[in-house]
Amino acid sequence: MANTLTHLVVPGQIIAEGDDFLRGHGTYVESKKQKDGGGERLVASVAGRIERVNKLVSVIPVSSSVYRGHVGDLVIGRITSVQNTRWRVLLGENAGKLAQLPLSGVHLPGGVQRMRTQQDSREMRKLFQEGDLVCAEVHNVGNNTNDNSISLHTRSLVRYGKLENGCLIVVPPSLVPRRKNHFVVMAKNTISLVLGNNGYIWIQRALPHDQEEGQGDDNSNEANKSTLLLAEHQEKIHREHK
Repeated sequence: MANTLTHLVVPGQIIAEGDDFLRGHGTYVESKKQKDGGGERLVASVAGRIERVNKLVSVIPVSSSVYRGHVGDLVIGRITSVQNTRWRVLLGENAGKLAQLPLSGVHLPGGVQRMRTQQDSREMRKLFQEGDLVCAEVHNVGNNTNDNSISLHTRSLVRYGKLENGCLIVVPPSLVPRRKNHFVVMAKNTISLVLGNNGYIWIQRALPHDQEEGQGDDNSNEANKSTLLLAEHQEKIHREHK
């Protein structure tokens, strides 16, 4: 591994050679030609700063407005088209290629577990249609610079799927760090937030299951303690100035 792990790199620049590394986001692996000794090397796919955690090497993009998909990310996107067995989803103006949400990656009405049929394909617009906002999780990301497509799936009927009766706010993706819980209940369990790693934030009135979780989940309460205190402080100031 080279001793230049703190400088900036550009797309196509070689970061490391050999087998003493694990590929992180912002990089891809290519095979060296036999005349160059064979083996593999790690190459940057974006312009940014190199970050290494043990053997895991990543490149953090310089531009904070570009979303780079990572497996396990929670995202909010807008349906742009309905195709044969999948939906195409826009994750942001600067996200690059459209993500895809396959029919096999969503839950059928009623939570039915079965193989998808031709009838399901014909009725896809009953689930999501063009213009709908959906909450999903990144299931897979392309492994190299020529295939940076993102595949999504929905994990449950309660939290994931179509978003309605709320407000969408768009911020730079860098302002939404990866965390254990991206579903936040605040303002005395009256407001529910969905924090998308792609910079899309959904705000709506807390539903009954959100209120119950906000009251009964100690870990969630601890994670949102500062947010709740801020909201209560703002309410107090508002009452004093009425």
